[in-house]
Amino acid sequence: MSKKGVIGLSVVLVLIVLAFTGYRIHDYLKEKRAEDEYYKAVEIELAYGIQNGAFFDLYGYPYYMPYNKDFEYTLQTHIIFYTRTTEKNITLKDVETFLSVPENPDGTPRIWKDDETGIIIDFVEWYKAVNSWDLRAYKMSMMDILVNYCIQNPECPYLSLHRLSPEQIIELDKKYLDPDYDLVLEW
Repeated sequence: MSKKGVIGLSVVLVLIVLAFTGYRIHDYLKEKRAEDEYYKAVEIELAYGIQNGAFFDLYGYPYYMPYNKDFEYTLQTHIIFYTRTTEKNITLKDVETFLSVPENPDGTPRIWKDDETGIIIDFVEWYKAVNSWDLRAYKMSMMDILVNYCIQNPECPYLSLHRLSPEQIIELDKKYLDPDYDLVLEW
């Protein structure tokens, strides 16, 4: 074979190796992007699950949940317990304002990690770290107070915390803190 033939064959072989290598790199990058997108989606779902647990007691619900007044009783009990254990303040309005914008300006989902003020981040981080038994015990104590109140006041229409307004939850908390407090729940 002539020198030109060897050079030509070498060039063709190098081009084949480069094409094969380029094809393999392209496949690897494509798989890596898909894997990164999958893990990002899982991270967002986990973040929503934590956020929805902190705000609505919807443990593990992995999607955006707008502010829902039906869950204000839960949020108010969490806020009271949070304020008592951390001495930091958050309001229903803070949560409602945060949840009123479902996406960041770049179109990505707005989750608690994207809180500019830090109020929501602190609240959700507290929720993740709090002993769930303590929070449940607090809610059960509030429920016991409500049941006892309803036994003593037959006009009481509810035997469940989820029907109460945030103001009524605050009243129950006053009784929780001071057993001698004269509880009056207005319907």
